[in-house]
Amino acid sequence: MKKENTIDNYIVENDLDMPKVFEDYYHYVSTIIKNKQNINIEDEEEIISDVFLILWKNKDRLDRKAIFSPYIAGITKRVIYRKYREHYKNIEISQDESEIISDFNVDKVIEQKEMNDCITKNLKAIGNLEYEIFKKFYYEGKKVKQIAKEMHMTNSNVKTKLHRTRKKIKEILKVGGF
Repeated sequence: MKKENTIDNYIVENDLDMPKVFEDYYHYVSTIIKNKQNINIEDEEEIISDVFLILWKNKDRLDRKAIFSPYIAGITKRVIYRKYREHYKNIEISQDESEIISDFNVDKVIEQKEMNDCITKNLKAIGNLEYEIFKKFYYEGKKVKQIAKEMHMTNSNVKTKLHRTRKKIKEILKVGGF
């Protein structure tokens, strides 16, 4: 799969070449799903099928100049959220709680949880020093000056490490489909 492929690259004789799309993006969709927690193999297969079915049903509405990978990632995330919503609707909640919770809030909570899980899962792979600085700043709420003093670094060095770590996390989230 090439991330810079546009939808137009998959149009053959004015129709979407679904076998080629499936071949090129199956693993990409699968990776996005695997980055989500608590999805079993049956659900994963169902989600993959739904993603490509939705794509096929909407093939005439596609913007041919759009890049394919973010489009596929968006469809995949919406299908996963729909699956989560189905799960949450099966959980009984009291009348008072039902007034507080709305579909919008559930979607937002799920997306935030998925992003946090993805960050947490990959944060230690970034490096021990970067992990410690990131943890102290974002999870412990310490100021740059305090972190610099504790870790015997300059303020500028701490800020640089935080900036680089945020860039790495942004790339991790992008690969994860966020």
